[in-house]
Amino acid sequence: MSITPAVPIAAPTVTQTWLQKHERIIIVALILAVGTFGLSRYFDATAAKAEARATAAEQALVLQKATDAQNAATVASVLAQYQAMVQADHTLIASLAAAAAQRQAAVVQQQHTDATLPAADLANRLKTLGNAPEGSISVSGDTLNLLRPGAVAIVQALETIPALQADLKDTQVALGSSQAALAQAGTVITAQTTEITGLKKEIADQAAADKAEIAAVKAAGRKNSMKWFLRGVVVGYIGGLLSH
Repeated sequence: MSITPAVPIAAPTVTQTWLQKHERIIIVALILAVGTFGLSRYFDATAAKAEARATAAEQALVLQKATDAQNAATVASVLAQYQAMVQADHTLIASLAAAAAQRQAAVVQQQHTDATLPAADLANRLKTLGNAPEGSISVSGDTLNLLRPGAVAIVQALETIPALQADLKDTQVALGSSQAALAQAGTVITAQTTEITGLKKEIADQAAADKAEIAAVKAAGRKNSMKWFLRGVVVGYIGGLLSH
């Protein structure tokens, strides 16, 4: 009796689908696609926000420039008026000083003349300056006779001299103070002009910084978009090879 050898039973063959074979690649591709989309949306949103801030900054800059121009025009107008006032004051002061010097010279000249006047002319001069009543001053040879009414009038006239001298002194002090105030006003206007110029430069620098920031954000967005685009191309290429 012959014995037939046992035929070995083959293990069942497990057939994998295409999705099962390329599961990891598909997952990686999906992750890359989702990441690329997310980053693209993020950079787009960041660029949009930066652009919105830049637009607002540019609008504010335009408004500020208009305000600065108005302020500069106002300062220029005020400065021109101030300079005209200062020039007029200097002209007036010079004119008053010249008139005062001329009057002082006339006084000195008149004093020399008074010293040589005849008695009658001197009496008339004294009567005129002292506002003495008629007949209160008489002349006898080289002697001037002064009655009490004439003496009172002349003394009263002389009483005004100390007060006038004090008024003149106070006026000179006030004039000096006014000149100092004018000089300080000029300093203030100059400082304000410098301040406005500095503010305009600061605004311009801020606008330039905003534009530079937007350019940097957009450049970064384009760079990352290109990077992920290239990765997508590589993944697509690999996927195409695997599909074949």
